[in-house]
Amino acid sequence: MNLTFTPAAIRRIELLRGYLPGRLHLDYSTEGCVCENSGIFRLRLVTEPTSEDIEFTSNLGPILIKKWTAVFLEEALTIDFNPKTTALILKSTGQYYNQNLLFADTAGNFIYPNIT
Repeated sequence: MNLTFTPAAIRRIELLRGYLPGRLHLDYSTEGCVCENSGIFRLRLVTEPTSEDIEFTSNLGPILIKKWTAVFLEEALTIDFNPKTTALILKSTGQYYNQNLLFADTAGNFIYPNIT
């Protein structure tokens, strides 16, 4: 699996991340969902990988993902940024996975900057 961040997405992630510690994790959250097949992807910072995590390549370096969530994704993915909606977008050539990809710190708190 390979993930490409567009230049606009890289700038947005740098703004969101600031000096926060941790590694990027493409997290699949099922919180509030009835079953594991119903969830949403988000970017989250983690301090250390777990035994469930695997790494895949990106133009920002290795990204973590839980092994069992990789089946939901295609081999080639892109994270882009839409300045009109100020949202990160997780997509492939065939579909959108999340048009409002949220970014969370290591405690799971979502980060919403005031500037675009």
